Amino acid sequence: MNRQDRELLNKVGRYYLQYKGVVDIEKLLSLFEGNTEVPINDYTLSYIYFYIIYLVTKNAVRSAREALKDRLTYREFSVEYSQELFGELDVPRTIAVYQMNMLAYYNFAEGLNAPEYSILGYLLRRIYHLVKEKHESLKYESNNDIPRYFNFREDFKKKYEELSDLKEKFPEGYYREPSYTDPEWLIRAYKAYFLIKGLESIKVGTKEKGVVTDKKIIKFLFWKLYELYVFYLVVNYLESKGYEIIRKDGEFFAEKGSKLIRLVFNTSLPGSSLRKVDNTENVDKYKGRPDISLDSKDKLPKPIIFECKYSPSVSYITMGRFKVMAYTYEYDPEVAVLVYPGLKESQVDYDAEDSATRELDQMVKEKGFLLDFYYNSHLIYMAIIDPLRKDEENLRIIDKILGKII
Repeated sequence: MNRQDRELLNKVGRYYLQYKGVVDIEKLLSLFEGNTEVPINDYTLSYIYFYIIYLVTKNAVRSAREALKDRLTYREFSVEYSQELFGELDVPRTIAVYQMNMLAYYNFAEGLNAPEYSILGYLLRRIYHLVKEKHESLKYESNNDIPRYFNFREDFKKKYEELSDLKEKFPEGYYREPSYTDPEWLIRAYKAYFLIKGLESIKVGTKEKGVVTDKKIIKFLFWKLYELYVFYLVVNYLESKGYEIIRKDGEFFAEKGSKLIRLVFNTSLPGSSLRKVDNTENVDKYKGRPDISLDSKDKLPKPIIFECKYSPSVSYITMGRFKVMAYTYEYDPEVAVLVYPGLKESQVDYDAEDSATRELDQMVKEKGFLLDFYYNSHLIYMAIIDPLRKDEENLRIIDKILGKII
């Protein structure tokens, strides 16, 4: 990891999970694919921990509410699997599961008294106390330093208060190891408990080929972080122009009076010119998906497209250059922008197109990190957005791109 990667991680890494749409424990657990830890500052790691604490609290509340619904249902009998017996035992219909050292047996019990609720009661109380303990030990910046559209503190407080009340609706209970026969809400509570219990063991990193580890490392994609950084600059610019950034149902909008602009990520746009692919009925998966698009039917009749390429490789930027040019045919945008951090000086140009890209890169640097040219009667920009530069300098480039349109 180089200086540019570290700066990128420390600038926007704290918002990575939210930007990726991680809204529950299952999605978070799917990101534990990293095997190489990367160093990040304490504030960034603390904020990531805080967001995990919030997810744990939210999922514990969800488990409790689902369990309360199930608890209203009277069960005349149920099949239980355990190494210990609970309730009355029907011996003729009890099966020994030797491989797992467990018994499968009928347990005659009402839903109110089922052992799962006692176990849940124990887990909810432990989660509640661990959330309080871990949250108080964190070092994170003040509320004013967090953009409102990424700020979850108020929702966390509400969920924490809900958890405080809900845990009292269940017996204090006891702990046992989870079983695959447990109801879904209990399995979710176990996952939340294990996460909060081992919070400090969770780290941030990347996935390197051939590396094996038993650590819990959240895999971060640096190209995704770069996309997030460009998004961060765009919304900061919009806010400076009086727009309010709103997050609703996982989507972002910029609102100012009657003006409403939708910010879309890695998604095809409604105005695609692609109509047919051989005899395929559904052509949506073949449509272009720009990294970031500003789209509004009423206020922006044509979209604004940003394609982000976090690489110093000339061949990769050449590919991005032609990708942006292709978008002008498919979406007829107001403007299309290729954003990249700048090329390395010593590289091999594999063909004339790479050589042309290197010449354009030199022109971008000479023109103040922004070069405009026309293709297919459309305005296209090549913009160098370097995380090592101050945000104010990068925002000036965004202003030059969007200032005449928005």
